[in-house]
Amino acid sequence: MHTNILYAMRTPHLTPHTLYLIPLLCLFLSCDHKTFYQKTDTLPNEIWNLDTVFVYEFDILDAAQYYNFYIDVRNTVDYPYQNLYLFFTTQFPDNSVFTDTLNCILSDAYGRWTGKGFGRIKENRFLLKSNVRFPQTGTYIFVAQQAMRENDLKGIASFGITLQYE
Repeated sequence: MHTNILYAMRTPHLTPHTLYLIPLLCLFLSCDHKTFYQKTDTLPNEIWNLDTVFVYEFDILDAAQYYNFYIDVRNTVDYPYQNLYLFFTTQFPDNSVFTDTLNCILSDAYGRWTGKGFGRIKENRFLLKSNVRFPQTGTYIFVAQQAMRENDLKGIASFGITLQYE
């Protein structure tokens, strides 16, 4: 005589409370705990006007913490140049200001895009500084402006910065 053991393999009963936990668990597992700050600005009609500046502001509470600092650029295949020059200004908590000119290479010498993506948008992430510490605690303000000497720079879909904990 054989005993039917299929009863032990029943499907568990899902209560409404359990159903609410599943999306929360997925959201928690998908979060990037290394990201300290991230902001991306989208450009209307994929045109970056010479007068358009992007401002990024955040507070540093621990001057001993190390970060990786990234510039994020999404360009279209219609972008007419190999690189993107930027004026990048840093305002420190003590109100001192430092401006630098950055060069982001968007395609190689043969016109092949360096960014990722199969469609008309190419995503680029440039490491501006690795393993960097901010020398002062307080509010930092970063301002980015295109420096291509063109009033309406076509082919830039978005621009942003990302800081990740080291």
